[in-house]
Amino acid sequence: MLIISLLFLGCNNAVQSNVFGYEYEDGNKVDITTGDQASLQVITDYFEAYNNKDLETVKNLEHEDFLGFSHTGQVVEGSEKHIEMSKQFLDQFPNAKWEILWSISSNINFKDKPSENWVTTCLNISFGEGENTNNYQRIFDAQIINGRIKNAYLFQRDMSDRELK
Repeated sequence: MLIISLLFLGCNNAVQSNVFGYEYEDGNKVDITTGDQASLQVITDYFEAYNNKDLETVKNLEHEDFLGFSHTGQVVEGSEKHIEMSKQFLDQFPNAKWEILWSISSNINFKDKPSENWVTTCLNISFGEGENTNNYQRIFDAQIINGRIKNAYLFQRDMSDRELK
């Protein structure tokens, strides 16, 4: 009986230990738990494709009805529009480089609707040349559904000279 109790308590603690945060839904806290680790590869592949100027792969990693929210307030509706904008950016800044610093996959376990998988990634991006080089740190928060990005939010800040050394 003692062994069964220990096994039960051990399993129970293991399940509870993957709760690492919360979100509010209609004023109620809902748990955020460890998410699908395969979703991390989606993000890795996504930014590797950008570094390789491979917009076909980027497009294949987005849902057709992709919805993106930029740090500027701009909303991008549809993967086709996003790819068009990305092509313009890469044509203007062919040396653009994305470097992932960290990435976390999490599930938001809503009470009254299906759970959602989100990957939050911190990355550095640089583009431009000489005195016109831009260096930013971004948080890219992406909802992953069936191995593709459905929705994304982008937050950005300028990097300090101290960080660039």
